[in-house]
Amino acid sequence: MLPPMVSARACRRPALGRALPTFGACRSGVTAIEFAIAGPILIIAMLEILQGGLFLYSSAAVERATVAAARAIQVGSLDANKAGTAASFREKVLCPALMPGMPCGNVVTNLQRADMDGSGYGAFVKPDLSGLVAVSMNNSQTSYCPAAAGAYQYLQVFYAIPLFSPIWRSTVGQSWNGQTVAFVRAAAAFRNEPYTGGSFVGTGC
Repeated sequence: MLPPMVSARACRRPALGRALPTFGACRSGVTAIEFAIAGPILIIAMLEILQGGLFLYSSAAVERATVAAARAIQVGSLDANKAGTAASFREKVLCPALMPGMPCGNVVTNLQRADMDGSGYGAFVKPDLSGLVAVSMNNSQTSYCPAAAGAYQYLQVFYAIPLFSPIWRSTVGQSWNGQTVAFVRAAAAFRNEPYTGGSFVGTGC
């Protein structure tokens, strides 16, 4: 049981005969010491909670936007003005479906046609079946192929989350465009509807 609290004055100038008991009762600096120990742990815990929340928020938003964009491709609602290029597809079709506060510049897309006469969707899997074929996180090196009606398609969407947590930065962080980020991703595999007219067909698909 702790000794009773004493005044700050008694802590500074204890009587000679009571020096030892007063020393045990002086706790005027305990709060500062406890905060110095527990404060950094509390701050790190708060950062981890915020970073985890941002990851879940972004994951759900990217999944939602990917489904919406895939549906637009599937039903043939794209045209040359809205999605004539990969950049316009991201800016006018995909990114408007993201949640507020998510910059379109952090989005990487990869839209390909799956030739079902050959390996089909197996073309996107590594030969040893250890995972999916890696996609370059550079929009100038990814594919954009909105194919014709009836074609099989595979859409991949990646979103770079800025990392402010030291633990996340050291474990899953990667350098991208001059910042340390982690990517959330979503994908959709589908077959285009047998639509007629009003569709945009990518060159070389």
